[in-house]
Order: sequence, then C-alpha cells, then structure tokens
Amino acid sequence: MRLGGQVEFEARIGSVPELVNEMCGHKLVRFIIAVVNRRIDNNRYSQQTRWYTVNTLGDTAEMILELDLRICDNILVSGRWVIDGTSDVHGNDRYEIIAEEISKVKDCCARSYEVA
Repeated sequence: MRLGGQVEFEARIGSVPELVNEMCGHKLVRFIIAVVNRRIDNNRYSQQTRWYTVNTLGDTAEMILELDLRICDNILVSGRWVIDGTSDVHGNDRYEIIAEEISKVKDCCARSYEVA
C-alpha cells in the first residue's frame, strides 16, 4: 500500500460514516462516496460514477461524527490517494482516500416536495 497524490472531489455520501476503530484515543471513521464524471464528447452525453472508500483519522474523524452526514449529502473531500494494488471485478484499480479535510456543500440541486 502506498500514498498517491493530492485529490479534491465534490461527491455524494454513499454510506453513513461509521466509527470503525478506536485505538489509543485515535479514531478511524470510514464511509463511501460517489463521484460522478459528466462529459459531452461529439454531442454525446456520458456519465460515469466511481465509488471510493474514505478514511478519516483523528480530528477529522471527530468532525465527521459531529457533522451528522447522511446518504446523498453533498460534500467536498480533500486528501490523498491510498493505492493498495488490488482490482475490482471489472479490472479497475481500487483506491481509497485518506481525508485531510471535509466540508458539507450546499446542494444546488435539492428539491422540495409538497405532500398533498
């Protein structure tokens, strides 16, 4: 396992952040995000969703637990890649992110529904 370069994503929460481990007073919180790539090539629209596991440690983990994030919340994640050398069933490399900073982003696509 090795650390890669810096990354910054705007993404949606795919799983509820959960406290995975607490050793020697250090917390590890893990959750999944969905990053959507949208492109238009030759007048054709394409969209690809990639899923990443995010790990947060220490103060960032504490902050995540206090934010009360829910599935589909929009967040901004910045951190570093963790490349472990394994692949998924489609042959894509698996990546995890060690988050250094996470902030909640106002959802510009939020819709409010009225109940009749």
